[in-house]
Amino acid sequence: MRAPRISRREFLRKAGQAGLGLGLGSHLVAIDGCSGGSANLVAATPGGYDAIVVGGGAAGAIVAAKLQIAGGGRKGILIIEAGGPTSAAIGGTDFPVWLPPNRTDLTIHDVPGEYSLLAFQPLGAPYQLTETLFTWQGIGLGGNAMYNGMLFQTNPSEVFDNDWPTGWHSADLAPYFERVRGNIPVTNTPSTDGVPQNTGPADIIHPLYAANGWMEGDTSMPINGPGGLYSRPYVAATSGRRAGPISGYFEAVDPGGVPATGLEILPFAKCERIHFNADSTAVAVSYSRRAGLDQSLPGTKGVARLAPGGVIVMAAGALVTPRLLLLSGVGPRGREDEFFPGRTSVPQFTIDNPQVGVGVYDHVMSMITYSYDGTVPYQAYNYGDFAGNAAGIAAYLANGSGPYAQYQPVSILHYGLGTTTPNVEIFLNPNGAGTPGGTFYGPRTFSAFCMLLDPKARGLITLDPNNNVNFPNIYLPDTTDGADDTTLMAQAVFDMIQLFAQNPNLEIVFGPGSSSHPNLDPNNLADIRTYVTGPQPVGGVFFNRLIINHFGGTAALSDGPGGVNPKTLIVRGTNNVAVVDASLSPTIVVGHPVGTIMAVADRAGDILSARWS
Repeated sequence: MRAPRISRREFLRKAGQAGLGLGLGSHLVAIDGCSGGSANLVAATPGGYDAIVVGGGAAGAIVAAKLQIAGGGRKGILIIEAGGPTSAAIGGTDFPVWLPPNRTDLTIHDVPGEYSLLAFQPLGAPYQLTETLFTWQGIGLGGNAMYNGMLFQTNPSEVFDNDWPTGWHSADLAPYFERVRGNIPVTNTPSTDGVPQNTGPADIIHPLYAANGWMEGDTSMPINGPGGLYSRPYVAATSGRRAGPISGYFEAVDPGGVPATGLEILPFAKCERIHFNADSTAVAVSYSRRAGLDQSLPGTKGVARLAPGGVIVMAAGALVTPRLLLLSGVGPRGREDEFFPGRTSVPQFTIDNPQVGVGVYDHVMSMITYSYDGTVPYQAYNYGDFAGNAAGIAAYLANGSGPYAQYQPVSILHYGLGTTTPNVEIFLNPNGAGTPGGTFYGPRTFSAFCMLLDPKARGLITLDPNNNVNFPNIYLPDTTDGADDTTLMAQAVFDMIQLFAQNPNLEIVFGPGSSSHPNLDPNNLADIRTYVTGPQPVGGVFFNRLIINHFGGTAALSDGPGGVNPKTLIVRGTNNVAVVDASLSPTIVVGHPVGTIMAVADRAGDILSARWS
């Protein structure tokens, strides 16, 4: 018998009152006015947790599930997560507005087609992490893997072999990529009928790629060599639904939102500080319950304590993991002013680690929107037009087929521009830019995005006076590395425009030479450079220096000094604080990173489970 359907607000109110998934015992202590100090926290607590996982995102969900299974219910594991349940399979209740009242098996997080309506969109506002407001980071179990396009790609072998530490080369990671793919199906035809969806842009552009000498192949596998490879996107999907760390790992230990023995979840909470004793052993984490999605307990503070021999597992993502380490006194000693700018009183790093918070990166994009007036059947697809998409929704509800089984991107190309490995991606979305029906979003428009796969700009994780993460200046910045990125981006966009111009039925409707930028010549490289660095938005459209939320490198695997020990995943300078998320990646992933994040997390689960054996 199905549980009665309730609204998201009602569910969250009840979840907050009940302490969803919690065992409020000796290991979790509510306190008032917790300052984050550690004077009264000088030892681990016998009744504490064996592992406290900070963040239940893509990495945290996998590692927590593996720890619970390894512990066999005999170990105490706590997840402290900024959001709550997402997928219906783990108790999520944010149902699509078009879901029939008698259905409770799908949330907006389960439907691939809802992806384009979440990040940076009003529907996704309740799920935005408030400590990183310069971008959109999703909260909730599964993290960004429940909000993004789930494109499965990985580094070329030589990136792992040349730039990652010993023990983390391509041969070392290959079994974990295989294990991830064994748990999480990857396909380029996610619709259950096997029919590719919204193929118009690919049907229009792929012949141009073929004529240029590029090959169609499997872009989910390591792409070795500069030759262009293109395909429909390979994504994580099963039975027409979003697949990922929740379906592949976490459902097994949290079926229906009821955690297995030994696993507890503190939802709608954020960690404020890790507490250490005199020998740099972590003993506890202080937290506060969040406002926002949680309607009942905002502001409540408390401490989660470790048991002797316990471990803190940092899985809050490459922006928030270093944030918490910095606030807890772990960072590059002597550089405090750089990480806490504009303060009269600057926190001090009592545990020196020169690589924490250093080297943040992200991919960067520029966009051109085209209209098409040729014979290939194509119509732009607005996933938010539920009335107009009634037939597609009916097909999806019936058997998981049709456009709502398809994530938004419909074409992927990787190629090397002056390099031996790919450094440029072009992906196509089956819709225009801006408001549907507006100047740049007509019935036959599509958008092409140039993404740099290996940008050189790096930055620091710096915190404002409210301890929120500042915007890192890594998007074609006016620096030496940024100038290199800008030169590459300008050339990539220029080359794309020239290639697409070979189809006379294509016209730029947003970009150089169009009404958005009438004074820029699409055939002039200098004008393209102006376009990819110019002021935005134009007509309400953001089109260059675009954030893509592929952050990493902020507590990297390193042979030292500093960083994270590749053998143990312990942050150097501490005895028992591990990192398992994208912070670990010592190089940017030459592709969309979620596949690599999940493979690294699977291996991290094995490494940390071994502590118990």
